Amino acid sequence: MRRGRGNARGAGIAVAILALMVLGAMAGGAGAAKHKKKAKPKAAPAFCTNPADNYRAPLEKLQKMPAVPEGGALPFATGLTLGITGPQGVLVGGSSVGFRLTDTAPEGTVASRLDWTVLERLTRLTQNGQNPHPEGLKRINLGQLPAGKYRGLTFALPSKPAIYSLEVTIQNRRGRLLGRYGEYLRVVNRTVDVGISLAAYDGIAPGSYLESCFENHGSASVTPGWTNLERFDGSTWRPVFTGPRYAPEQTPIQRTLGPGESEKIGTLVPSNALPGLYRLTAAGLTELGEPIALTAEFGVG
Repeated sequence: MRRGRGNARGAGIAVAILALMVLGAMAGGAGAAKHKKKAKPKAAPAFCTNPADNYRAPLEKLQKMPAVPEGGALPFATGLTLGITGPQGVLVGGSSVGFRLTDTAPEGTVASRLDWTVLERLTRLTQNGQNPHPEGLKRINLGQLPAGKYRGLTFALPSKPAIYSLEVTIQNRRGRLLGRYGEYLRVVNRTVDVGISLAAYDGIAPGSYLESCFENHGSASVTPGWTNLERFDGSTWRPVFTGPRYAPEQTPIQRTLGPGESEKIGTLVPSNALPGLYRLTAAGLTELGEPIALTAEFGVG
């Protein structure tokens, strides 16, 4: 009989421990739920982001190559610099590209003995860089480089759209690699494709600036110019005259827009502007002098 009571007492203790464990788990779960962080709401995209279209996106997906050192100074050769010749990044149509070695020492300085082998490679890439097609290989046996002089190699790129890698390697006379540098290039066709958008299309207050975004979706360079306003009187569009003012009619244009770039412009809405439907016209020119005119309608009131 004693043994039976001992078993019953042990079973009771086990049940109590199990209950405490269950209560602890429930409390822990409640605490975790209490401290669970709420998901932050996504921020609204900024108006007039730059670039509007990223022409460099295909290049940014490729495996990184060692870039030319800042300022071109080579870490293994005092006084010698490496520079890129020709356009970089996105090229509209064909061009010539390459690298150039320069001895920056003052003329008359005794030239150092180098005995380098300089190899420059141009490769056309397809399938996101997985399928290379060699386009050219050039070589310089560089014994020495006189002070103030340079030596370089260039390749002529065709105008057909493609992505290329341009790479240079420098070896000493024993074949040991001293440096390897390169960049990616994208050749695109020239296209003129521009657009305009507004930060707000209704409820624009008189005396405020209407924010517009001049968007260059094409590859041709475009320079935004003047903007003006018109008001619809029910039958036709009529020019809006600002009259005497203390604020500029338009914020200054900062730059010429390259492929895929955009520019924010502010146009003054007169303080005496009547409620109604208005039209903004933004003008510009391509690098070849081709005129561009964009329009967008908005409401004042």
